[in-house]
Amino acid sequence: MSGDGFLVIDKPEGMTSQQVVARIKRRLRCRKVGHTGTLDPLATGVLPIAVNRATRLIQFLDEGRKVYSGEIELGVESDTLDRDGTVIRRHEGPLDFSRSEIEAVFAGYLGEIVQIPPRYSAIKYRGRPLYSYARAGVEVEIPERRVEIFSFELLACEPPRLAFRVVCSKGTYVRSLAADVGRDLGCGALIWSLRREASGPFSLERAITLSGFEELAAGAELPWWSPLEALDHLPRLTVDDPQCVTMVAHGRFLPASRVVVPELEDGERILLVDAAGDFLALAAFDTAAAGLRMLRVMSGS
Repeated sequence: MSGDGFLVIDKPEGMTSQQVVARIKRRLRCRKVGHTGTLDPLATGVLPIAVNRATRLIQFLDEGRKVYSGEIELGVESDTLDRDGTVIRRHEGPLDFSRSEIEAVFAGYLGEIVQIPPRYSAIKYRGRPLYSYARAGVEVEIPERRVEIFSFELLACEPPRLAFRVVCSKGTYVRSLAADVGRDLGCGALIWSLRREASGPFSLERAITLSGFEELAAGAELPWWSPLEALDHLPRLTVDDPQCVTMVAHGRFLPASRVVVPELEDGERILLVDAAGDFLALAAFDTAAAGLRMLRVMSGS
């Protein structure tokens, strides 16, 4: 029996994110399951999974900051920018870079940067993922994107392998970052291993392996994140008037004259809960209409 909430799966290497979703969907026997951010087959770690009505809330999660650790291999490049791809170039010269040289290159990526996503990625171009063009041998112009690197730390320096940890904004491709480091060092590079340690509020501390999920699912002892917990970055408003609760449950506009709405900007989102603290709806403040418009109703069936 499954509920409405989120699970954090520690994705194993070698599986796509969608394959993980399919396994969970079959085991829980529910129709709606989705993940909140794709991990490459090579990558492991935090993969937040939304189940049932929690899938309605994916776009409202605060996953603006992500944490990755892994290894970069110097001296080799591949078409996918990681070790799963076809090698397209090898560096013939020495790789005896000092720690200070590498740290200087890492420091050059701190702050807001412009990235070109990998050709083999799930970003859509004219309705199709980029990897479908790459597999067909079709060249397309990949648009640049602005991302932010909050920290980029060299954990160990034993060329050709560099262990690192990076804290970055949503949308950052660590594979592209590794390739750029290799370009700056003049030897080329690719991602050898990658592990997502955190995605917004979701972290490895409360993650469960896929095999562990399948064992616990039989006993219904899964480590669920409630929708309210996952959306804890948003303000809350208690709606205790029964008529207002009914209005919310039917997705109707709730005038500010009926409830004490905190000071909100136009379009700002707020969680509505009943007197018992149960999640009723996610709403947005409408300044012109002076009230709350329902974005996602969670109460009822």
